[in-house]
Amino acid sequence: MLRIILDTDPGIDDALAFFLALASPEVQIEAITTVSGNVHVDHTTRNALALLTLAGRTDIPVARGCADALVIPQVHAAEVHGDNGVGGVVLPAPAVQPVAQHAVDLIIERVLAAPGEITLVTIGPLTNIALALRRESSVAQKVREVVMMGGAVRVPGNVTPSAEFNIYADPHAAHAVFHAGWPMRLVSLDVTTRVLLARDQVMTWTQGAGKVKTAMREMMAYYFDVFAPTSDTPQFQMHDPLCLASAFCPDLITWEPAYVDVELAGSLTLGETVGYFKPSAHRPPNMQVSAAADAERFIRLFLERIDQTFP
Repeated sequence: MLRIILDTDPGIDDALAFFLALASPEVQIEAITTVSGNVHVDHTTRNALALLTLAGRTDIPVARGCADALVIPQVHAAEVHGDNGVGGVVLPAPAVQPVAQHAVDLIIERVLAAPGEITLVTIGPLTNIALALRRESSVAQKVREVVMMGGAVRVPGNVTPSAEFNIYADPHAAHAVFHAGWPMRLVSLDVTTRVLLARDQVMTWTQGAGKVKTAMREMMAYYFDVFAPTSDTPQFQMHDPLCLASAFCPDLITWEPAYVDVELAGSLTLGETVGYFKPSAHRPPNMQVSAAADAERFIRLFLERIDQTFP
């Protein structure tokens, strides 16, 4: 059983990752920690609680995390995810409240209490993770692994020509996480932009469905109706669900060792993830980077898991 803490900024594709995690018997969600990203942390926290309420899993603790990036002003992605983060869909009122503990403290406590057992799956900006490292550096030796959705190593970014959103939203946090010396895997735009759901596929799959799949259909409809017509991405890119799946099924992705750093000083390239793939004594690999993905196998796994758990 893979024990994970899911650090997230829900987010439409975050919501899909939530449901995949809940539908996967290999995964035990220890806690969900929220952060500002796609929308403000007030919204992401409510969304996390509401999604768990919708799925009937209010036993999983949710801890509210950071509202602001470490250094730069906070940025959001409401144009992609809607003002409330879930495409304007009205989710049920949360049946529980977030725990009193701050997300950073929860991450530290859970990792130190179970050395080598907790995987951090991060599908938002890395602010909470960087602050956990700053407050208690030993988490880097105690965590099992960090699996991150972020970066654009060999392809263009999705918020600037150079940068992917999660890294761009808090590049200084990403820099700290990348240089912590712990086991890391990076699921980047290099593969997530090639793992797609088409609108007709979504509509067929969710026809006559229950409340979870209906909510998923309505959330993705916002993407198809509002964001897609103004972008060059008419299909829904499965960024966060692919990252979540790779935590328990890593062979969905082909990995390459690389030294990856984050640009912090460039006025036009802030948040760029720069990968060095050639062996170098000066830059030994600090993570495994996604190079290719079995998109067909992943989409089949995702649809089957959700069907089985949330008909």
